[in-house]
Amino acid sequence: MIVRLSEGDQWFASLLCESEVAEPLPRTSPVVALDRGVINVVADSDGKIVPSPRFYERGLKRLARAQRAVSRRKKGSNNRDTAKRRVARLHRKVSRQREHVIQTLSHTYAKSHGTVVVEKLNTLGMVKANRGLSRGILDAGWGRLVECLRYKLAWSGGRLVEVPAHYSSQTCSSCGAVDAASRRTQSDFCCTACGYCDHADVNAAKVLKARANRSCLPTEASGLPSRRSGKVSLRVPRRSSQSSAL
Repeated sequence: MIVRLSEGDQWFASLLCESEVAEPLPRTSPVVALDRGVINVVADSDGKIVPSPRFYERGLKRLARAQRAVSRRKKGSNNRDTAKRRVARLHRKVSRQREHVIQTLSHTYAKSHGTVVVEKLNTLGMVKANRGLSRGILDAGWGRLVECLRYKLAWSGGRLVEVPAHYSSQTCSSCGAVDAASRRTQSDFCCTACGYCDHADVNAAKVLKARANRSCLPTEASGLPSRRSGKVSLRVPRRSSQSSAL
């Protein structure tokens, strides 16, 4: 089957075929957890942090100028069509830059790890509910990264595990205490209970890894038999009687 795709002023032909591939040998280790963010694309439980390139943010000025040029051109004219093609090329460049980063990251983790843990997020709902962060979420490609990890891990015999994301940024990976005050800044985490300090995103990734150890369910695309999952309990400090009375 031949599928023709169009991207602005460029056309591509995609050839699809079926072939028999040997079933990969299952592998579960080593295990790594990824915390996705807007400032950093990912921060893993091993301490690695990948800052977000923010390709769309960096190209906003050029896109704005190109779109203003379109609005100034006469409708139906050749100059307006030329200006539209320039806007399409700028959007295509941003998309390809983002795709390159995502493909590189997903390939690296799928090749070096047997199990990758991510937080289960409703990305579309978050984009609609939080307009302030929607541009950063889409620019980081949260959903696309998980898609690439899912099929690449399945090809190599690995598995993708999704765990609850609730309070992961407020939970201490050392003692398990949950307190919003522990996350002092965007990048600093210092537990108010035990004093453990770490990068906030790395700490969140360690929390996700610990949750996967307690409740480990492979996704459907992993091709591995599922296990019964246990409930993940969060330790939330109780409010004092005085504060509850208020």
